[in-house]
Amino acid sequence: MESATTKRHIWQSLPAITLVALAVRIVAIHFLYTDTWNNFREHLLFGFEVGRIARSIAAGHGYGNPMYFETGPTAWMTPVYPYLLAAVFKLFGIYSRNSAFVILGLSSLFSALICIPVFFIAQRSFGRGVAIVACWMWALWPYSIYIASAFVWETCLSALLLAILFLWTLKLKGQAGGWSWLGFGLLWGFSALTNASLLAVFPFFAGWALYPLWRNRRGWLKPAVLVAFGLFIALLPWQVRNYRTFHRPIPLRDNFWLEVWVGNNGHTESWVDIMAHPSINDKELAEFVRLGEISYMQEKRCEALDYIARHPAQYFVMCWRRFGYMWTAFWNLDPENLDIEFHNPANVYLTVSLTVVMLIGLWQALRNARKAALPFVLLLLFYPLVFYVTHPEMRYRHIIEPEMLILAALGLKFMLSELLRNFPGLARLVRRPV
Repeated sequence: MESATTKRHIWQSLPAITLVALAVRIVAIHFLYTDTWNNFREHLLFGFEVGRIARSIAAGHGYGNPMYFETGPTAWMTPVYPYLLAAVFKLFGIYSRNSAFVILGLSSLFSALICIPVFFIAQRSFGRGVAIVACWMWALWPYSIYIASAFVWETCLSALLLAILFLWTLKLKGQAGGWSWLGFGLLWGFSALTNASLLAVFPFFAGWALYPLWRNRRGWLKPAVLVAFGLFIALLPWQVRNYRTFHRPIPLRDNFWLEVWVGNNGHTESWVDIMAHPSINDKELAEFVRLGEISYMQEKRCEALDYIARHPAQYFVMCWRRFGYMWTAFWNLDPENLDIEFHNPANVYLTVSLTVVMLIGLWQALRNARKAALPFVLLLLFYPLVFYVTHPEMRYRHIIEPEMLILAALGLKFMLSELLRNFPGLARLVRRPV
């Protein structure tokens, strides 16, 4: 009996789940690293524009050159991940096999560490049982394994930072302590310099945490100023660099209108016209080189707005189709579309299943723990908005999948309890001592 109890406690422990998550991802790298490390279009798949910028930094040419050719300084990406990848290139070789293993190993570490905030978010919101199930779901979720082990991008680091910020938001709610709010703002700034889309939920999370102080008139202004000041201080160096480089304010990134255009240029066969992107299309690349980055992005802004203005009904329909794709991974029955994201039509099944079970969990949370449910609702509502109007990818949604899996764990708990309630014989069998 002691050994059975010990075994159960081991597999319910957060360190054990986290180590299993890391081990699974490290093993997967051995089979999947060639998805990153190959010579397709001069190592394009090794980080795409991030890899090009990191190569430029590591080669001593500065923060720039997001295309294969020398194109000068860039604000295509925020700087945290390109500098991280550049450090790996500097130590282990530009586009080398060793660098692929190192950066994928770091992504796997970031992904595995997400188990920690997932556990504490779920435990704080819905109890320890849900927390354990949510951690195991994240540890073994196919997307979390594949993206960490095969894809060089900031996705895993962004997901980790957002999960930490989510947990910090829960802990800060209604607290008047000053320095914690400053640190909260600084971390939001660092996260925005990792992935600008994370800022979409900043005002809602900060407002939710500050609301009890405002409602009770308990000195909400000082925490609000501190969190805003922390965000400002973290972002200021990047703002100054962009203004000095381009002689115009560029808050975070300059490629927004390119992303709008590749999602809204008349192409409807898939969710994004990747063949129109300058990293793939030689004609667009030549135009990018001819005009320079800023002028090229201004041209794409004009083209995107012109197309949307001339086809408002189609744009409206495409936004709804992108909404559907974000939560189902289904665009149409074209075999290439079914194959492209997760290399298997089962992608649609996995995505739809998670969405359905998550919605069941959200329904239960709103019924029984409404206060705990609200930050999840804010995240699900506001984080994906920018992708509905530009274009979605499964890796964009992956950043909020830790929180989705927490709700899914709650949904599974409810479904299991209903199953046992409606089948007493099965309930007796499950509860029978071994």
